[in-house]
Amino acid sequence: MAIDTLLFDVQGTLLDFFTPVHNEVSHYLVSNGIPASTAAEVTRTWRQLYFKHVGDIQNPSQKWTRVQQVYETTFTPALRAHGLPPATAETARDVSRCWTRLVPWPDVSHGLADLRSNATIATLSNTDMSTMVQLFKTLGIDWDAIFTAELFGAFKPEPAVYLGALRFLGARPENTAMVASHAYDLRAARELGLTTVYVHRPLEHGAPEFAENGSNDAFDHYVSEVGDIVELLR
Repeated sequence: MAIDTLLFDVQGTLLDFFTPVHNEVSHYLVSNGIPASTAAEVTRTWRQLYFKHVGDIQNPSQKWTRVQQVYETTFTPALRAHGLPPATAETARDVSRCWTRLVPWPDVSHGLADLRSNATIATLSNTDMSTMVQLFKTLGIDWDAIFTAELFGAFKPEPAVYLGALRFLGARPENTAMVASHAYDLRAARELGLTTVYVHRPLEHGAPEFAENGSNDAFDHYVSEVGDIVELLR
């Protein structure tokens, strides 16, 4: 079956979160008289706590929490994990806005434009709808559709998120590919019959030694740039 629909994870896969978040954490630390040397570790811990929080949610439709709120509530725990004093709720809210100011990897803008000429492309992110809309409006990146977990009241890897996106697009699993740099996301999509495309992002967490290694799973395709997916469609 030919692939005519592509669903994309966003944070880490298309957008570099580490650089802007690390910069904001560094600024916060220095402003509070703390050396910025722990900023990278705090940033990675903050991201890990987000994943843990989302993964711990049971019956997510009954316990929906906006992702931005998750980042706000996990900032102080990320600091404490490295022996640093807590932030006030107001400060945590201000610092957490850095997660709405992510930047695309260099290959993304042109790669997505090429793909959109050959297939239907849509986001499928755990991030809040308002964040996605404003981010891509600011970045000038066009989509055929923007989907986030918020629409379905559940977080990936819940099957309802993937199936809901397919339903909205009128797409079939066998004609759809999930594109992500996270193995858990692709495993869930694979279970539902979607083709899987793993994008290797060696600097997602700031340095190659912290990068995820998707080669441990038998995904359908492995690429290093979004533009490489065009060849898969052909």
